[in-house]
Amino acid sequence: MRELKDRQIKIPSEMETNLMILHSYILVKYHVRRANHACAARLLVRVAENISKFPVHIVQILTSTVIECHKSRLKHSSFSYAAMLMRPEYRNKMDAKYKKKIEQIVRKTGAKSEDEEDTSSPCPYCDFDLTDSELVCSSCRNNVPYCVATGRHISKTGLTTCPVCAFPAIYSEFQTFVEQDGVCPMCSGKVNPDDLLRVKNVANILSAN
Repeated sequence: MRELKDRQIKIPSEMETNLMILHSYILVKYHVRRANHACAARLLVRVAENISKFPVHIVQILTSTVIECHKSRLKHSSFSYAAMLMRPEYRNKMDAKYKKKIEQIVRKTGAKSEDEEDTSSPCPYCDFDLTDSELVCSSCRNNVPYCVATGRHISKTGLTTCPVCAFPAIYSEFQTFVEQDGVCPMCSGKVNPDDLLRVKNVANILSAN
């Protein structure tokens, strides 16, 4: 991706979308490991909305989505994906240790349940208040760049970029990530936290998007 940008070659939108979905899936394990279930749940919902891109792992992903959403009080999402798992083509493929729990969620939650409201922050293009997990602004219609450490959209301030792949990130979140794992979650390049620089002009990131 960086090589294409360096050569000023337009990256196909489908390629960017597929990378975003795959990266969201990769980030889930990191956030579950650190008990950041709310972030993991939002990432899994994003992946589950594009479940056709993971045909071999449908049941595994949907199961994880139900469990993480249930932990994070995303009751409607938990119910919706639990109900999907009850379909004949998936039901007998579920891990036995989760099957009873998922059946209970379907019976007790109900379709009228609601998700806990997501946190929000301003769109970096137009300042419209956008829920953090949204990557398309409903006001200006721009595709908003996402943080490589959280999958959340970026805002105008508090940013850095990976010194290796140049993808943007929320400074504090990326700093924590590389302090613990030592690598960028996007490119797996080794990153020293002391090498992180704060972005002074977000326009450079937005113009490259």
